[in-house]
Amino acid sequence: MAETLLFPSLFASTREEQHLPCALNQAEHRGLDLGLSLGSIDYDPWIIKKKLTVSDLGELSRLLLPKSLTQKHVLRFMNKSLNERVHSSNGELVTVYDCDMKTKHELVFKYWPSSKSYVLQANWKKEFVNVRKLKEGDQIGLYWDARRSIFVFSLLKRAD
Repeated sequence: MAETLLFPSLFASTREEQHLPCALNQAEHRGLDLGLSLGSIDYDPWIIKKKLTVSDLGELSRLLLPKSLTQKHVLRFMNKSLNERVHSSNGELVTVYDCDMKTKHELVFKYWPSSKSYVLQANWKKEFVNVRKLKEGDQIGLYWDARRSIFVFSLLKRAD
């Protein structure tokens, strides 16, 4: 079943439901052919890119997200009630779709007032760090799919 997928702040495209735009991070798919006389554009959906640190991989089981990018490219596209729950003490359970593995995971997305930052936590270490064998220096990408109200995740580059 095809449905509309909103790419962050750019345009809508039709994709098969199970195939979120993961391949766009691969070199052979850099240009997105729009079928226009203009040819293709170089579009990178990975709004939030992060090189993983030791603290992202540790026992706290949480991924620290860049505050300004999260506010600009995630929170402003969430509905008001979801945004309020993210800022509550418990945070909000959200789906994170790993488009490389084609798996869905439930993590808690919340604001940490003590560090004035946003985190994805709960099953982060078990379902991403351990399963994907993530290491310090690996680069990941995330974006918020406003249409489905989910995060989309990809491992963009392994550490050297």
